[in-house]
Amino acid sequence: MSAPAAPVAPVLPPLVTPVQVGVPPAQPGFGTIDVLLILMATLWGANFFAVQYGTAHMPGLAFNTSRMAVGAIVMLVAALLTVREPWPSRADTVRLMAYGLIGNGIYQYFFVQGLSRARGGSASLILAASPAALALLGWATRTEKMTRFLIAGVALSVVGVAMVMLGDNIAPATTGTRLGTVYLTLAMLTWAVYATLLRPLTQRVNGLHLTLLTLLGGLIPLVALTGRDLLATAWTTLTWRTWAAMAYAGIGAIVIAYLIYYHGLKKIGATRTSLYSNLQPFVAILVAWQFQNDRPTIWQLMGFLCITGGLLLARRPA
Repeated sequence: MSAPAAPVAPVLPPLVTPVQVGVPPAQPGFGTIDVLLILMATLWGANFFAVQYGTAHMPGLAFNTSRMAVGAIVMLVAALLTVREPWPSRADTVRLMAYGLIGNGIYQYFFVQGLSRARGGSASLILAASPAALALLGWATRTEKMTRFLIAGVALSVVGVAMVMLGDNIAPATTGTRLGTVYLTLAMLTWAVYATLLRPLTQRVNGLHLTLLTLLGGLIPLVALTGRDLLATAWTTLTWRTWAAMAYAGIGAIVIAYLIYYHGLKKIGATRTSLYSNLQPFVAILVAWQFQNDRPTIWQLMGFLCITGGLLLARRPA
């Protein structure tokens, strides 16, 4: 996900109970959902370079808003052409757009502001805390059962991400990087709240409808925040590479990856699904090796093994 305020929607429903959510137990073995979630992590890991390229050639928030708009348009067309189910009820539509304000509006703002200031290693480590935050929220709200294997898997996965980023050359911290750390911490906490609130709706709302409505909910504050940058962008001077980066970041990292993410929420729960995103730093390293001749270190390879071990532990039933 390498690859972005404060007020929340006025009315949010109360947190649900385990009976309402119906969290499915972990399924043993490696299956289709695992393959899809690895694809999701791959799309998000490579997205870092697409966003990095795009934001180097146009204002960062304008690029981020544009790629979300591209994703929303593609999602709308796909929903109109392929979905035969009725649209969500008015109450669920309001909830989805309110949650989208959190997960695709406030989160994206914090994420882009943090990524533009913090070091890459710090960013990955902070965002890697999402599974732990989700696990704690799931336990506190009784929306997800915590097992010893899930707790061990979260811990081992976070250790693995730390090892992946261990070789990063870090200069002394500055005021800017500290502010970036604050933004990224807020982004991580915002995403954890969003995923926890969204979990019950994934059980009864079609994935295309869910993704589209949450995207639209997030676009409202982003357009308001970036309207001046969008108007100031010289669209006719953008190269095909910038448009390609926007298309990848909007269709690959949002449409396809988000659909897989919400499917994972429905099938295996928020914490287990979010653990797969910890593969992103390793994917980014492989992409850098391929396109920038930046070879991975032994620490990064060991970290990948820890992340993989954490995923396997978390997938074990109680």
